[in-house]
Amino acid sequence: MASGDPVVVGEETTPTDTVTALPDGTFRLDAAAGPVRARQGDAWVPIDTTLQAQADSSLKPKAGAVGVVFSGGGSGPLVRVSAGDGSYDLSVPWSLPTPEVSGATATYRSVLPDVDLVVSAVPDGFTENLVVKTREAALSPEIASLRFPVSLHGLAVRGQDSGGAALVDGEGRPVLSTGAAVAWDSGTGTETEQQPSNKVQGRSSSSSEAFAGPADTAVAPGPGARVTTMDVDVTSSAMTVTPDQGFLTDPSTTYPVVLDPQTVSQSLAGWTALWSTEPSTSFWKTSHTLGVGWEYPVNNKKVQSLYQFDTHGVEGKKVLHATFTALEVWSANCTEKKVNLWHTGGISSSTTYNKPPKWMSVVDSVTTAKGWSSNCPGGNVEFDATSAVAYGAERNGATTTLGLKADESDPIAWKQFASPSDTKPVLSVTFVSAPSLPTSLRLASPNLICGVNKAAAVHIHTQTPAVSAVPKSADSSQATLRPNFEIRKYDPNTADPLVGSGSPSGYTASGTAGRFTSPSLANGGTYWFRARTEYKYTYDGKSASLYSAWTSGCWFTVDTSAPPAPAITSSSYPECAAVDDPDTCTANGGVGQAGFFTVKPGASDVVKYVYTLNGNTAVTRSVTSDSASLTFTAVPDQLGLNTLSVTTYDAAGNSSKSEDGQYWFRVAPGAPALDNWSFDEGTGTKAADSIGAADGTLGGTASWSTLGRLGGALALDGATGSASAKPAALDTSGSFTISAWARLSNLDQTAVITSQDGVNSSAFSLYYSPGYQRWVFNRNASDVAAPTVVRSISNTVPVTGVWTHLLGVYDKNAQSIQLYINGVPQGDGGAPTAFTTPWKASGDLQIGRGQYKNTFTNFFPGQIDEVQLWNRILSPQEVAGIQGMTDATTQVNQPAEVAHWKLDESDGTPADTSGYARDTTLGATAQWYDDTDGGMGNVLSLDGRSTSVVTAHGPLVDSQGSFSVSLWVKLDPDGVLADTSAAHTMRLAGQSGTVQDSWGLWYQQAAGSDVGAYVFGRTAADAAGSAVTTAPADVAASTLTAPGDWTMLTGVYDSATQSLELYVNATPVGVVGDDPGDEVTGGGTSFTSAWQATGDFSLGQRRTAPGSYGDFAQGMFAQVHVWTGVVPEQTLKFLYSTEGPDMWGDA
Repeated sequence: MASGDPVVVGEETTPTDTVTALPDGTFRLDAAAGPVRARQGDAWVPIDTTLQAQADSSLKPKAGAVGVVFSGGGSGPLVRVSAGDGSYDLSVPWSLPTPEVSGATATYRSVLPDVDLVVSAVPDGFTENLVVKTREAALSPEIASLRFPVSLHGLAVRGQDSGGAALVDGEGRPVLSTGAAVAWDSGTGTETEQQPSNKVQGRSSSSSEAFAGPADTAVAPGPGARVTTMDVDVTSSAMTVTPDQGFLTDPSTTYPVVLDPQTVSQSLAGWTALWSTEPSTSFWKTSHTLGVGWEYPVNNKKVQSLYQFDTHGVEGKKVLHATFTALEVWSANCTEKKVNLWHTGGISSSTTYNKPPKWMSVVDSVTTAKGWSSNCPGGNVEFDATSAVAYGAERNGATTTLGLKADESDPIAWKQFASPSDTKPVLSVTFVSAPSLPTSLRLASPNLICGVNKAAAVHIHTQTPAVSAVPKSADSSQATLRPNFEIRKYDPNTADPLVGSGSPSGYTASGTAGRFTSPSLANGGTYWFRARTEYKYTYDGKSASLYSAWTSGCWFTVDTSAPPAPAITSSSYPECAAVDDPDTCTANGGVGQAGFFTVKPGASDVVKYVYTLNGNTAVTRSVTSDSASLTFTAVPDQLGLNTLSVTTYDAAGNSSKSEDGQYWFRVAPGAPALDNWSFDEGTGTKAADSIGAADGTLGGTASWSTLGRLGGALALDGATGSASAKPAALDTSGSFTISAWARLSNLDQTAVITSQDGVNSSAFSLYYSPGYQRWVFNRNASDVAAPTVVRSISNTVPVTGVWTHLLGVYDKNAQSIQLYINGVPQGDGGAPTAFTTPWKASGDLQIGRGQYKNTFTNFFPGQIDEVQLWNRILSPQEVAGIQGMTDATTQVNQPAEVAHWKLDESDGTPADTSGYARDTTLGATAQWYDDTDGGMGNVLSLDGRSTSVVTAHGPLVDSQGSFSVSLWVKLDPDGVLADTSAAHTMRLAGQSGTVQDSWGLWYQQAAGSDVGAYVFGRTAADAAGSAVTTAPADVAASTLTAPGDWTMLTGVYDSATQSLELYVNATPVGVVGDDPGDEVTGGGTSFTSAWQATGDFSLGQRRTAPGSYGDFAQGMFAQVHVWTGVVPEQTLKFLYSTEGPDMWGDA
């Protein structure tokens, strides 16, 4: 309890009991001998017997433990009492006047001559008193025998030997009881004046300062009143009360006289008195004071009092202390005398002097005298009841019964205690709960669920496992818990020996797992552990622990021996034994063609295999058969040598060595594409299938473009233009691949590149989604109007106006789909997306539109080129070749030139001769120059200022895909580069983002040097300070070049290999080897953080911040080319020989 304050445990509250959680972790039960609170709705309220008039004039107490309704006058029942599902109506043989109400009492005046009827609500029932005012009225025949009609609902009468009756429910359980009926007079005489008759108790005081009794003698007897019992008989139709005629006619009787039959609820809690003068009478829940000892002035009566408390709240608890408190209101004088508190057997409405409970033992004694005079005024007496309450708690008893006795041979040892109807005695018990069984037994290291018996023992691969359990509180209070552990080894020949035990060093709150690491255990042994919860508590400055029972065992077997590698065979792809010379092995099957592989274990306890093909996603397959063999399907995705790696695992988690479970096999080329539409026709409405027989037909506004990724392309307006074909061989229920190039013109609409029709929806779609702002390859889970859609989504936002390669793969064996953008797998870490409900579409292949609810929609705005289909997955090499547009015969890349500025004008702005006609802006101080001396003719001259640059609206290429840039440059050695005291960097070309360039070509010259290095580089992100990757990788160690000569520079980014490469004069620039002059060229620099720049293409400047530029170039420029794709080296050599200075001739 964070507040440090006691907190009442609401769910433990009853009419008699409350349980309070204390700040020190203990609990306190406060139990009263009768109801002190009542339930109203969801809340508990204090008992309040004050009567309130209802709308029908009846009277009800504000809050009582049972339902009591008194008559408002008239001929109906006097009272109805409801308890449980039953009720009890009591009527009177007279018409009732309107009652006078005072507090809990209602008085019906003159129901008979000189007789008033007074009813009172008590906490758990009611009293009915006839106040006989005169002796003449007492002699009336109507008083001689009083018959009160009864009506029962859901209850029955069961008589009691002790008098009265029990009213029981349908299962025979007592609900209400009518105890002994008593009568008392209005006497106030002294001891010496009392002359009690038979069955009469006298009570007097020799001092006017005596403790005052009840003020209203119509409800309870006052001090000095004479009290007697009356006969009462209860049937299902009437309660008959017969007053004691001797008492009524006795000259010593002082009128008025009160006749009191009482009805109360039956409950666990209660009280009673035992009178030697009334040995067969029950005083269950009497409203009178309770006495002890020898009341010799009153007919030599011996009295004992008993109290019963509902203590089910401490059943099974550890009782630390218990105090019983009762209010002593009367004593013989102020001489202190001992009163003993006994632990007794249970009491009920049947308990009498002749049928007492068992007086078991004295648990405490107190010597006191209270209530005689101001010298010893009435007050509480406290007894230590710990042993009595603990006795019942240990035996799960629901009640604790305590009895009070005094010396019955000492005439001044008697005492009287307040009636529990007025002042409830209280039993206050401080206790703690034994904790509950711990839960969640398991092995913590390794993290495994252990077995419930030996047969189910889990196998582990460590000899020092950690075991774990969660200690549990029984009442959600304990914060000092921990589990205790025992570890035993199974031994079929003897009791399982203990091999380890222990606990966590610290204590925690309930529900927090604790662990214990075992000592070293024997390999091959079977063990079990059990746990119990320990609760450490502190009370009265002393600490101790309570424990739960032990749990059942949790079993495991230690196995640290690794299984041998499996045997692997395949008839589909026989093993290639000559791994070092795989060309000597026969190639089988084909890329994308599934094969069957069988693995057999090398041990008897293998439970699973984990296999991976060519380092792809690992697949786990469990086995349960005795042989533990497994046959599975795998699809090779590489041409040539493929590697299948299989690891076996035994039940303990031991694994075979991965290097021992490798299987090599050689794979033939995969089946060729089914269809290929290149869109090179240029005229008509037919789009030829260059491979199959599925020629396409242009529809709507579809037209031709000469600016394709390779040759021409299909031009679409995003409104009605599309093409369609009938690819009869494509089976979308099996593995397949779709490939296409797309040049998107806007990002405002869903744009389908290609899809295949079902009846209601497309089987797949390759498209741009404005909702996701990504490229998407999807599959619909079924051919319905509104199917579930499974998507593989690109990692970045597409860019308009550039060629992008998209490839979608459905792998039936792996049950997944995968989108590739520019040869790179998309998704989180490039992981595929699961798809398990393939279906075969029989409709047309749509190019440039999709199908939704049997309607064509989502038309593509832009150009589409080179659409291809396969009935298989592709190898990574094939994907790289397709996005590189590699010629199948020559194996040479086929880039698409997307910009070419010759820069040979003499005035105006540079012209783009690539066909894309890209506009350029020429800086104010940029000039056209006739380089006669250099042999280049007209060229562009930049002077190193911000006003001397060239920009073209971009982007020109998808910089996350493959691209190439080439230019000729002649830097001015006599300009700023002549100042060797400073370092210089000049940006020659680049494509910008918002903050900086995505890529660029530049020249850098170190301070103190008049030579420098040409560099092609990329930044890792469009953010200031992001890392820069360059080719060559080590610029400082690269070959340095003096400015002043015409130099052809080419930068290449290959998205398939994720590498950068720089060519100087058509020769790849590599890194310097170990020995001087030992230059190793080619190979490129790895770069894996490509990002898409959307800004302009520039010559002569670098973006340094948003809106800012620097590193201005000073020199002459010619022949600027930009390609989508990797430009082949032979193309560069051709350009080098044909575009260079005239003085090089045909070199």
